[in-house]
Amino acid sequence: MGVVLGVKILTHVLDPAEFGRMALANTVVLLVGSNIFGPLGQGFMRFWAICQDRGQADEFVLVTDRFAGRLTFLMVSVSLMLFAISAAAGWHRWVVLITLSLITGGVTGYFGLRLSVFLAARNRKIVALVNTGTAVMKPVVALFFVIALFSNADCVILGYAVTAVLAAFVVEHFYKKTFRSVSFIPSVAGQKKRGIDALGAADLGKEILAFSWPFCIWGIIGWVHQSCDRWSLQAFHGVDVVGAFSVISVLAAYPLIFGANLLSNLIIPIAYQRAGNLNCPGSVRSANGMLYLMTGLYIVWAVAIIFCFIFFHYGIVLLTSNLKYVAFSALLPGLASAWALFYLGQIFSGFGLLAKRPKQYIFPIVVSAVVAAVSTFFLSKMYGPEGVVWGLGISGFVYAAWFMGIGIRLTRGSKLPAHNQGQNDGMRGGNS
Repeated sequence: MGVVLGVKILTHVLDPAEFGRMALANTVVLLVGSNIFGPLGQGFMRFWAICQDRGQADEFVLVTDRFAGRLTFLMVSVSLMLFAISAAAGWHRWVVLITLSLITGGVTGYFGLRLSVFLAARNRKIVALVNTGTAVMKPVVALFFVIALFSNADCVILGYAVTAVLAAFVVEHFYKKTFRSVSFIPSVAGQKKRGIDALGAADLGKEILAFSWPFCIWGIIGWVHQSCDRWSLQAFHGVDVVGAFSVISVLAAYPLIFGANLLSNLIIPIAYQRAGNLNCPGSVRSANGMLYLMTGLYIVWAVAIIFCFIFFHYGIVLLTSNLKYVAFSALLPGLASAWALFYLGQIFSGFGLLAKRPKQYIFPIVVSAVVAAVSTFFLSKMYGPEGVVWGLGISGFVYAAWFMGIGIRLTRGSKLPAHNQGQNDGMRGGNS
């Protein structure tokens, strides 16, 4: 609802061209906050239960602190370097916008890593508080800067950056209070005081990175799939068309994101907890059953959203924006169908994450992203926004079908890693 509120507010203070610039900037925020930091968050969430089994809670806190701090520092440094390069190159219209987007994405990614640990620990109240507060405050703070300074996309992203910084302080406060019984000092003396095994922490860091690095490729390539619609329209039709299309893109995607995230945040940590370190076949069966329940609930939700858009697309777009943005409302059901397929694929990826086999998704992600980029750019040039919808639908179908096949194969085939299979005396994965 905070996102819908943002669309309603910002479409009244920005013209379609500036709203289009903001939409393009948001793709940069998405790239950094979700697709670069997100993979590491998956590693944190997966290894929380494993570290509880091993008695490595303090080592887990040490490793997550180091990774989160270093990655955030790297992204802020890159944003400042890009600012200097862009200013020297004379890209004055975009330099501030892109720099602010990178900083916003970095800060968002930082507290997103913290939230992934809260999710793994099934401390959902803090996650709900932060995500809800951030979603509502972003457009409100952005509106303040637009009124106080200029009515452009730069001021909107500045408001987003300020909101992200405030949220990061709130999350850090709760994180220290929840996961650190004493002030944490990442020194040798501090580690010995808390009984932290430095060698064990180093090995744990390597394990988390080994699990997470395929998601980095997944995230960056997946970003192409998620952002190619706006950039293909920018390439052939300009930012005003991007702005009008972005409104229906938000309305099509965010109800699906809401359903997918709600189900994932609720069910995946439970499935991880049940599966543990994948040593017990019965526990793995139970965890996979939870993932099938999640998939069925998502499909019901997506179908309901699409039917709602079929009958009420014009009124929904008009209600959440204004007359400047209703030109493409008829595309809303088709666009929702395309994104429904994409997020169905994301739901099916839970089976591979549970089995600690994220590498299996790299090739289908690359293929579907290439299909998305090529089809949206080609069809955008030929048929405009309608062609973009078809391009996303084709790539979404490839994505969902391939991920579904991997999920079914993992649940019917071997589910225990090789080093665990040896502990189960010839037990077949089919019995898992």
